[in-house]
Amino acid sequence: MSQAGVLSKPDRRVKLIVSIQVIWMATLVVLILWWGTLLRQQSDEIANLQAQLGVPEPTISARLERTERMIAGESGTFVLLILVINSVLVYLFVRDSRRARSIQAFFASITHELRTPLTSIKLQAEALQDIEDDPKHQPFIKRLLEDVERLEGQVQRSLELARIEGGGKLTIEPIQLRNFIQTKILSSYQGGESRVSFDVSLADAFVNADPTALTIIFRNVIDNAIKYSSELPARIKVQGVIPSQQSTSYLVYVIHTNSAFEGDTELLGQLFERGRNSQGAGVGLYLIRTLVHKMGGKVAYSARGGQFIHQFNLEVDHGH
Repeated sequence: MSQAGVLSKPDRRVKLIVSIQVIWMATLVVLILWWGTLLRQQSDEIANLQAQLGVPEPTISARLERTERMIAGESGTFVLLILVINSVLVYLFVRDSRRARSIQAFFASITHELRTPLTSIKLQAEALQDIEDDPKHQPFIKRLLEDVERLEGQVQRSLELARIEGGGKLTIEPIQLRNFIQTKILSSYQGGESRVSFDVSLADAFVNADPTALTIIFRNVIDNAIKYSSELPARIKVQGVIPSQQSTSYLVYVIHTNSAFEGDTELLGQLFERGRNSQGAGVGLYLIRTLVHKMGGKVAYSARGGQFIHQFNLEVDHGH
């Protein structure tokens, strides 16, 4: 999403808040007019009763005038105070919304610009790995490639988060989950000195999902498992079941069996919440939860006995 697109896109939340404030103020004015009319009628009735009881006319008029001034003054002050408070709140909300959009546009722009130099560094590191003959230098080159790949993943997550937070839509389509995970996800972690091992058992079914979102979700999960394993390779079980033939849910469990996670899993999935031994900022798990929710599913995290479990609830496509 371009910077211009972020800035020019109408902020529906601002419009909604302003509309609610206008409706609220109109309702308030109507109520005050109604209360004022009711009080005026009550004052007139009291004045008539006082006249029937023989109270002098000048006294009745003075009391009635004083009551009207009191009603007008107090109601006018109340309305003015409410108008000022609501105007200040709307102004602060609109200002903060514009500031947030500007920060979001800058964030999206800077992460987008990082992709080109990162790709260049990766290509040069791969070329250096091919031509470097000294075994002593290979670990440093390998570490460089791993860091570049990690940074590329972070940039991709940041771009997707900026797009989703800016109102971007997902492209939902039927996906054969077992084949997708085998060909699009697990294949990229095979070969060479593997840092992760998989045990996959998935029911043969289609789910309604966005392929890019699914890729980001599972790559985040696997990359986190590699980083926070008690030892390498990280051992991951991927299990998928459909509770019944009539069920609309496909339950996916990604179980990291040698996890070194420490912390409260109840807080995970919230922005900037992370485990005690985490080196990240919690953006990855927040993005996972956001993407799953955008696809109409649910996500939960739990940890017990050295295992960290991601549970995804995706929508089954019964048309296939």
